[in-house]
Amino acid sequence: MQSDYPLLITLGTLIVLAPIIRSLLERIGVPALVGYIGLGFAVSAMDNLWSFITPASESVFSAMAQLGIVALLFRVGLKSHTSALLAKLPDASIIWIGDVLANLAIGYLVSRYVLALPLETSLVIAAAFSATSVAVSVAVWDEANKLGTSRGQLLVDVAELDDLSGVLILAVLLAIIPALQEGGSQLLPLAGATALTVLTKLFLFIAGCYLFAHFLEEKFTRLSHRLEGTATALTITILGVGLAIASVAGYLGFSLAIGALFAGLAFSRDPKAVHTDSGFVYFYEFLTPFFFIHIGMQMDTGALFTSFGTGALLFLAAVLGKFAGVAGPALLSLGRNDAILLGISMIPRAEIALVIMYQCLQFGEDIVPARIFTGMVLVSLATSIFSPIVLRHMLGGAPPR
Repeated sequence: MQSDYPLLITLGTLIVLAPIIRSLLERIGVPALVGYIGLGFAVSAMDNLWSFITPASESVFSAMAQLGIVALLFRVGLKSHTSALLAKLPDASIIWIGDVLANLAIGYLVSRYVLALPLETSLVIAAAFSATSVAVSVAVWDEANKLGTSRGQLLVDVAELDDLSGVLILAVLLAIIPALQEGGSQLLPLAGATALTVLTKLFLFIAGCYLFAHFLEEKFTRLSHRLEGTATALTITILGVGLAIASVAGYLGFSLAIGALFAGLAFSRDPKAVHTDSGFVYFYEFLTPFFFIHIGMQMDTGALFTSFGTGALLFLAAVLGKFAGVAGPALLSLGRNDAILLGISMIPRAEIALVIMYQCLQFGEDIVPARIFTGMVLVSLATSIFSPIVLRHMLGGAPPR
């Protein structure tokens, strides 16, 4: 029992520091995830000095990080709506498709032919490049009171579609990497067959979520509310069901992130369930920081300085990919200034990009080397800081005080 005290002290310290750091960073307009990752890196650096993180402690941090992923993606799904997402396709689809394809291509080409990385590693980076952090830029638009404009709504539409496609790409990626690792002359047929299998399972999983959402969810939510009597109890129950659905996705060979997203979407069409988001926010704010903290803990302190060159190159590619992939197609329907504004707004890579990198760490050093993982975390930090600075200048806003 006494050996648990360092873990409990560490957890308690992080729980206290997380909201303080979030408040301080938000005052200067910096996303909270920057501070959370910094906290995790500090824990890792101190562990190198005093070795207080045991294998058992690491398992606890890993479990907390997984719960953080579930909370993060469940809320993304809960705040979305399948009908709304489908309604966005006509206006946002050209920009969204151009964005995803351009960033998949640029991420892959730079990784494979400039950094000379293996095929599997290049695919992981390309998948992470395709994602966008909806929260980072939306906060700046909201500060400038321009989120409700047609341009602001288009930003939200494209970014939400990016989140969804990023998670779906992750599902395929997690399935085909083991096939690619086997290699051999049957590489392409094997990878193709594996992708077909995972897409079939994914279709069946989504179909199950759809049936639950349309035929069981409302009855379940009403019964739970009647039996439990309080909004807090209902929130806990819905979160428990979301975790169970996410675990089913994990059992099928996907990730908890994929299951949590579709669990959130399954509840998103019910106003009573969506109303629980005000109560769910406490779980979200408690659990989500641990995902980013664990990301920081996975950064190799020894590889930090050697990762700057890789990170800088990937940062430039990430900026170019989003700007060209979004602003180019946007010129078909928007003026030049609005297309540029939208392109810069889509540059941040944070939540989903880090989920992709984190989930692919399970394949080991051969697929996600320490230098590459640390470099991509630096890209996430840099894009999440760079884009808001430029946006505030263009939108005429200022960081909250």
